[in-house]
Amino acid sequence: MRRTGLKREPIENLVLAGAFDSLTTDRRSALWEVGLRYHPVANGAVNSRKPKSSRNGNAPITPKLERQQRMELPIEQDMADLAPMTPWERMAGEYQTMSLYPEGHLMNHVRPKLSPSVLPSDEIPHLKDGMEVWTAGLVIRRQRPLGKAVFITLEDEFGHTPLIVWPAVYAQYRLVLREPVLLIRGTVSCREGTMNIMVTHAESLQTLKDTPGSKNWR
Repeated sequence: MRRTGLKREPIENLVLAGAFDSLTTDRRSALWEVGLRYHPVANGAVNSRKPKSSRNGNAPITPKLERQQRMELPIEQDMADLAPMTPWERMAGEYQTMSLYPEGHLMNHVRPKLSPSVLPSDEIPHLKDGMEVWTAGLVIRRQRPLGKAVFITLEDEFGHTPLIVWPAVYAQYRLVLREPVLLIRGTVSCREGTMNIMVTHAESLQTLKDTPGSKNWR
């Protein structure tokens, strides 16, 4: 770390993103180790003024170090016995630093907490027109074209689910529908070879503060 000149925050972000997983047993312990090893070097540790020439005008005099480099000391005795990060914490760290989760999807961790009646995206195409359905996912797209309806796309661990929100429903759930992760109740609409969920109810699934932002168009 001393040689790279990186500040502490970028190093910790690399740990949270999993960049050092092959070098350490756990990210929480790695963050602790960063705190022990990181010693910022003040700007100007080496005198940057133009070297002075010697009295006889030959070789320049080497600039003096204004302070001695810190000697690396053992840290093993200061390492704490910390609990490993949970899968949820690892995922949260990756969303925080990269806005994505390479190992899977947010809904992999959210779904076990939901009712079995909340269907994943790959089961919805098997439903018939007019059937009521509950589903949930991460909002990846919001569109509000010249028409009155708002179009939202949810993403889960299996795929995408298109939603249509009519003005009366949007007015009722306007603030909720701005949230990044939604639980939706609606009615299946099959028209001209396409399927959409006509939203009748919406709830926020407050899970992570650092989920990736959706693409919003008007």
